[in-house]
Amino acid sequence: MSDDMRKGLGQQAQEKLTPDSQKSTTEQGSEKLSSLGDKAAGSLQSDDSKSATQQIGDAGRSNFDSAQDTAKSYTNQASDLASDASKKVNESLPSGGQAQDTGKTYLDQASEMASNAAQTVSDTASNIANQISGSGSGTSK
Repeated sequence: MSDDMRKGLGQQAQEKLTPDSQKSTTEQGSEKLSSLGDKAAGSLQSDDSKSATQQIGDAGRSNFDSAQDTAKSYTNQASDLASDASKKVNESLPSGGQAQDTGKTYLDQASEMASNAAQTVSDTASNIANQISGSGSGTSK
């Protein structure tokens, strides 16, 4: 398999940088399908048969996917912690109003943690896209 059958890095970066709100449903679906195909092709193609830019792109995508998974995990953990804390507070305090206020505080903290995790993923994706777009002409041929 050659890089000719793969998405160019410039195209990948452009797709990531263009907000979904500016794309039609057809464009979004087409991008997702072609991205899945490119991801599968990248995992099947040996590194020694890839161009340097395609190796960088595949490594960047792998790092981005890993960062996304980590962020989702942190978000889920924060949500679970907030839920558990709220339940414990509600069970331990006789005054429902005070328990609700404390529960809200924990939920606010969890929400902030989730927001920070999402921002980290977004910043990482932006940095990877900038690195990819600065690493070559944007084509993988």
